[in-house]
Amino acid sequence: MTRLRALFSCLLLVASGPLLADTRMAAPASHAAEAKRFIEMSRADKLAVPAHMQVRQMFAQRFAQAGGSEAKKAVLERYQAQADAAIERVVGKGKLESELVSLYTDAFTEAELKELLAFYQTPVGRKVLEQMPQLMTHAAQLTQERLQQAVPEVDKLLGEMTAELQPAKQ
Repeated sequence: MTRLRALFSCLLLVASGPLLADTRMAAPASHAAEAKRFIEMSRADKLAVPAHMQVRQMFAQRFAQAGGSEAKKAVLERYQAQADAAIERVVGKGKLESELVSLYTDAFTEAELKELLAFYQTPVGRKVLEQMPQLMTHAAQLTQERLQQAVPEVDKLLGEMTAELQPAKQ
């Protein structure tokens, strides 16, 4: 359930872009064009693909936990398809383009985007594009595993703080 909440929190954060878009000034067309080129080259427009895979995996896990059998696999597939459609409606192809362009034009000047594009066209730049998703995934997993080691201590501290804040019983 925690993974589902985290996934939907991330999706909500990404989807909240339209609320912010009204307060931003539009970038010049050439700046926006460079941002679009960079988004395509860096595959930033494919951010929802892992979300689909994670949701499918969560449905498969829940199916197994619920004792789903091979005979009921059609039920799993039907619900996975419905979940895929729900995700696609909010972050599918083209749904994030204007918000992503705004993010990149806010973060980088047109000249910087041109430099980034030039770098990512080099052999090392292409390697970064290929390796970065896996590196980020592994780094996030490593961090999460390490943070788990602190959970007992943090839980203990939360309990102590709660006890200290509660009025003394007489």
